[in-house]
Amino acid sequence: MEKRIFIKMKDHDLPMVITESESDSSSLCILMLHGFMAFKEGDGYLFSKFAQKFEENGISSARIDFCSMGENRFSRENYGLKVMLEEVKEAFRYLKEECGFSHIGLLGHSLGGRIAVYSSDLPVSCLITINGALQDGKDLSDLLVPEMKDGYCLIRPSDGRVELLFERFKKELVEIQKEVILNYEGPILVCIGKDDPTIDPAISYRFSLENKTDRFEIEGANHTLNAKTGDYAKVYECIDYVMKWIKEKGLL
Repeated sequence: MEKRIFIKMKDHDLPMVITESESDSSSLCILMLHGFMAFKEGDGYLFSKFAQKFEENGISSARIDFCSMGENRFSRENYGLKVMLEEVKEAFRYLKEECGFSHIGLLGHSLGGRIAVYSSDLPVSCLITINGALQDGKDLSDLLVPEMKDGYCLIRPSDGRVELLFERFKKELVEIQKEVILNYEGPILVCIGKDDPTIDPAISYRFSLENKTDRFEIEGANHTLNAKTGDYAKVYECIDYVMKWIKEKGLL
């Protein structure tokens, strides 16, 4: 069962889609976090495919639109890690307190992987990254953000949109460097598309080695696991492994 809600925050409403499994034994919900300049139904409907397969296998999920993306109407001038982290915190609270999920995991794609790691100070049951943007903040800023003039620049995502980006995003990307992952003791799975041209796969590989995580490498998969091409074979390969891993960790 899928329901669309808006969670009231201090300055804006947070859009979230919750896909609840009908399994009576399911107490696990995976909160999915999209990437840079993306949205919850973007990147070739990547998270929609995850939600569908999760539901079929007794796993509930939720996906949100970060600040100013998708259905989130908060001003683009506020788009940055600080607001995103607050949005994850509020979504987590809602799933736990209002929906009654006793176990909540975080799954982040690209920049969402970074946000997931930075949110590991929440009582999360598991962390999953997919082609996570896990490098140094300055290096990531240099990769994502072109030269700014008058405090803003234009970003052209691969789906043809033209988006404004303001100085706040670049500043917070460099300044917010959280080491909370060092204190996280739960299970971590790092999924790596070995043909990712956007985020060097070596970054996820190094993160996995340094933090002694589980790892799944996907041959022939690009940054969105080929979802934007309309070929979902690699997406389903990743989903199947994630579900197997969740069960092996005793989370389901």
